[in-house]
Amino acid sequence: MDLTQTWLVVGIPGLAIAGGLFAGRSAYRALLGFAALVVLIIVFLTVPGDTLSAGAIGMVGVILLAAGRGTNVDDEHYEHHERRRRFTTTAGAGTDTSSDAG
Repeated sequence: MDLTQTWLVVGIPGLAIAGGLFAGRSAYRALLGFAALVVLIIVFLTVPGDTLSAGAIGMVGVILLAAGRGTNVDDEHYEHHERRRRFTTTAGAGTDTSSDAG
């Protein structure tokens, strides 16, 4: 398999899967995303005559790690749906609307 076929069969779908795993702030999914990037690096290191693609995928992993994906920085970041108080039942206004109240 040459370089173009490897990118079409393995590289592009692999990067799409890894990118989907990095969406959001889940540390578990980020670790799976890093594992997917490592697998892609190994695949592209085995393609004869090309190590530039493996280096480029490795740089994507380095940039994601430098951005704090999968680290404890993600634990301190809250998404908008985790902080909202409006329209939820966990922080009600103190009024009881049930029929058996009082």
